Amino acid sequence: MNDQNDAVFIIYTGGTIGSLPKDKMDPDSPLVPQPLDVVMEMLPTYNKRDKNIIIGKKIIRLGFYSWETPIDSSNIKLTDWIEIAKIIKANYSSYDGFVVLHGTDTLAYTSSALSFILDNLSKPVVITGAQKPIGEARSDAVQNLITSIEIAAARTMGNEVVGEVCVFFRDELYRGCRTSKLSASSYSAFNSPNFPALGIAGEHIVINEKYVKKQQIVHSLQVSEKLEPNIASMDIFPGMSSVLLNNMLNTESLRGVVLQTFGTGNAPSTFEFLDAIKKAVENNRMIVDVTQCRSGEVELGLYDVSAGLLSRGVISGMDMTPEAALTKMFVILGKETDIEKAKDLMQLNLRGEQRQSIFNLHFPGNEFSDDSTSVCIQPIRPMVHGSDRYNPSFLDKAILRIMGIKIQNMKRGNVDIAVFIDLPDANEQTKQEGNPHFIGRKMKSWTSGGDSESIFFDVTKQVKEFVDNRHENSLTIVNMGGFPFQWDLTNIAFFADC
Repeated sequence: MNDQNDAVFIIYTGGTIGSLPKDKMDPDSPLVPQPLDVVMEMLPTYNKRDKNIIIGKKIIRLGFYSWETPIDSSNIKLTDWIEIAKIIKANYSSYDGFVVLHGTDTLAYTSSALSFILDNLSKPVVITGAQKPIGEARSDAVQNLITSIEIAAARTMGNEVVGEVCVFFRDELYRGCRTSKLSASSYSAFNSPNFPALGIAGEHIVINEKYVKKQQIVHSLQVSEKLEPNIASMDIFPGMSSVLLNNMLNTESLRGVVLQTFGTGNAPSTFEFLDAIKKAVENNRMIVDVTQCRSGEVELGLYDVSAGLLSRGVISGMDMTPEAALTKMFVILGKETDIEKAKDLMQLNLRGEQRQSIFNLHFPGNEFSDDSTSVCIQPIRPMVHGSDRYNPSFLDKAILRIMGIKIQNMKRGNVDIAVFIDLPDANEQTKQEGNPHFIGRKMKSWTSGGDSESIFFDVTKQVKEFVDNRHENSLTIVNMGGFPFQWDLTNIAFFADC
C-alpha cells in the first residue's frame, strides 16, 4: 500500500504534447490541444482505473488537474501562472511533486514565473512538453512526461529530490529560471545558457547535487498572487530611433522595462538615447539591462557605452535570461510599490536566477563650491535585505560609483578626489597611504558641457573591514584638485555569492 504522499500531481494546460489535428478526418488541419485523458491513455504502464503508473518497480499514484479548455501556450496569461501556483499550493501536502504539461513556445516564461511566484518551495515542480504530439510516430512526449513524473516522485524512487521549479526536456533537467527555448524543431529544444544542467536522464537519472539549491525552508509554501502587468521587454538595435525609444519608455502606465542590449550591456551613448533613458528613470520606471547574447552577462561600466546607462539609473540583470528578468520584474513590482526598493530587490539572487546578488548602499549626490574641500555623506536608506542576507564573508567584490559628475563654470578642468570610509573629518592633509579608511584617489580630465562622467573605485578590501550592516557607514569625499564640480549619484555595489 502506497503512503499518501507517494504520488505526483499533474497539471495540464495544453500545448503540443496533447494536440491532434482539428479535423480528425484531415491530418493536415491545424493542431489543437485535446483533453488530458487523451494524453494519459498514450502512456505505457498507466492504469486509468486506479490512476497510477508503474515506473521501475514503484507504483506512483497520480492526481490531475486540467484546464477546462486546454490552450496553446502562445495564449498563456499572467492569471494562468497564478492559477498553476494556487493549484500546487492546494495539493501541496498530499503529493511528493508536481508535473506541469505546457506548450513549448512560452514554457521558459512559465518556468521562470513559477520560480518567483512560489515562495518556500521544497518539492519538485517539473515543467515539460513535447515537440511532437504524443500520438504521433517518433514523438518525444512519452519520454519527457514519464521522466518528469519520475523526477517529481524522487522521494518515492529513492533519488535526489530537486526541490525547486525545473524544466525537463529530452534528457536534461534545468533550473526553471535559467531556461530558454533554443530551437523551434529540435528535440533538444531548451538549454540553460549560463548555468549547468541540474541532472541528466540516460539509463539512470543522475542529479548534479552541487548545483541543486540547498533547502532551508522554515515557512510554509506561499503564492505571490499579485503581478504587475504594466512592464515590457525591448531589444536595442543599430539605428534605433531615439524618438521611438522615448515614446516606448515613457508610455503612461509603464512601470518597468527589460532592456536587451549588446554584448556586456552596451547601448548607444548618444545624448538623445541616454536622455530618453534618464527621463524614464526619473519617471519612476525600472529599467533592467540584460544581454541579447545567448550566454554571458552584463557588466555595467566595463565599457564607456554602458557607463552612461548606469549613471542614469539603469540596473544590471547580470547573467539572467530575458525570461527570468521579465517574470522576476512581474513579481517584484507586484509586491513592492517603492520603486527604489524594488530596484534593489531586483538585483538580489532570489531563486538561483543569477550568478551573484548585488546589494546596494545608496548615498546622495553633492557638490563642491569654490570654497569647499570635503563633504561627508550618509546612506539614503539601509541596504535592502542586508541585515538578514548580506554577510561580508560572501563578498566577492565591491565597487564605489560616483556618477553624473559635471564641472561647473569651466571649459576644461580636472576632477581629482580622494575618498575615505567612516572617517568624517578627513581632508586634504589626511594620511592616505597605509590608512585603512582610505578607499582611493582618482583623477579625470574632460571638457565641461559634454556628457557627465563617472568614477569607479574597487573598495572590496575596505568594505570587508568596515561594512557589516550593523551601523551606518559614511563616505568622505575630498576635493584634491580645487575645481568646483557636482555629481548626481553615489553608491557602493556589493557583489556577493549568496
